[in-house]
Amino acid sequence: MNLQPEHPHDAGIPEEVPDMSHIEGAELLANESRAALIEQGFTDDEIDEWALTYIAEKGSGDRESFIEWIASQERRT
Repeated sequence: MNLQPEHPHDAGIPEEVPDMSHIEGAELLANESRAALIEQGFTDDEIDEWALTYIAEKGSGDRESFIEWIASQERRT
């Protein structure tokens, strides 16, 4: 799966911040996904922003769902 390394707002996705109780989950998800996304060319900041936006929208998820979600969001643009 090829992803376009970019910030969510560059893909036309409004960046969101989850409520405080979900921030740690976003950080964990970002860390679990970091190596795979860095291989695709993402920066740490981009990964963190995508994870925050994903958790704000979905509430929770795993690495595979997160990466598939990024790809689906990028295809929308």
